[in-house]
Amino acid sequence: MARIIAVCGATGNQGGSVAKLLLRYPDLYRVRALTRDPQSAAAQQLVQLGAEVVQADLTVTLNVKEALRGCWGVFGVTNFYDSKIKDDPGSEEQQGKNLVDAALDNGVECFVWSTLPSSEKLSGGRLISRVYEGKHHVDGYILEKNLPAVFLYTGNFYENLVYRSHMTYDRERDVLEFRQPIIKETTELAMLYVQKDLSAVTKAIFDHWDGRKDELNHQYLYVANARVAPRDVLASVKKLTGKEGTYHVIPTTGVPDRDIMFRLYNETGMYGIKVLPDENISKLGVEMHGVDDFVKEVLAPHLGLPLL
Repeated sequence: MARIIAVCGATGNQGGSVAKLLLRYPDLYRVRALTRDPQSAAAQQLVQLGAEVVQADLTVTLNVKEALRGCWGVFGVTNFYDSKIKDDPGSEEQQGKNLVDAALDNGVECFVWSTLPSSEKLSGGRLISRVYEGKHHVDGYILEKNLPAVFLYTGNFYENLVYRSHMTYDRERDVLEFRQPIIKETTELAMLYVQKDLSAVTKAIFDHWDGRKDELNHQYLYVANARVAPRDVLASVKKLTGKEGTYHVIPTTGVPDRDIMFRLYNETGMYGIKVLPDENISKLGVEMHGVDDFVKEVLAPHLGLPLL
């Protein structure tokens, strides 16, 4: 019998990638897509693909508990851009804990949690971003409650080049313009192709859970292919399309906690000296994708640039 997987943020980038991949395997998984607005176009698209879409607000305890009823697995994520979190950053931690409590109450057997390490620890207390700390504190809560879980340290998303319009093409000048807040041209970020790799890693965890639970339980997986600087992205675009580009640093994201996060990247990098791709992801049989893959498959078509 197909197992029910609750997918948080199913109409967003992370959750959407997981939901769409699992929906391709109806003999194995039934997707329960959690969203605040089941009538949205993105939610209705998931219905057309075969998902059960349910209304769920992670700030409402009973709402979350009901949404997870009967679920074998959960993909859990909180969204800092959620208006409730932007207005109250402490809400992100509480949303995560509400999700953990609901998973415990419903006997969820495999909980996959998208998270980040402690910015306070990484920076020696100099740079504390609630974007990081809220998710990190939920890790501790999962361990305290002994919920069966796997932690995913996600990389910086290639998709933000498109979704946040970081890169544009000026046809009149025939030049690419890459604008990004705070990040220096030489800062190497651990990069993740969400639609291809976050979804594949999550499915692999669910696929292997029965046989490798003892190994996977409470393991941290670094879901990023490589460390890539903005200048490397521009070099990839030039190699594949022939187009030159310029990089511009924007002074702020407009959100103080995200500014701190990007300053942390400039000063400490992402994930220290961890070798990428993570050997433990390779053991799951997942082959990660890199900058050239994203440029060919998504960025160049988005910009209207033919490949060489």
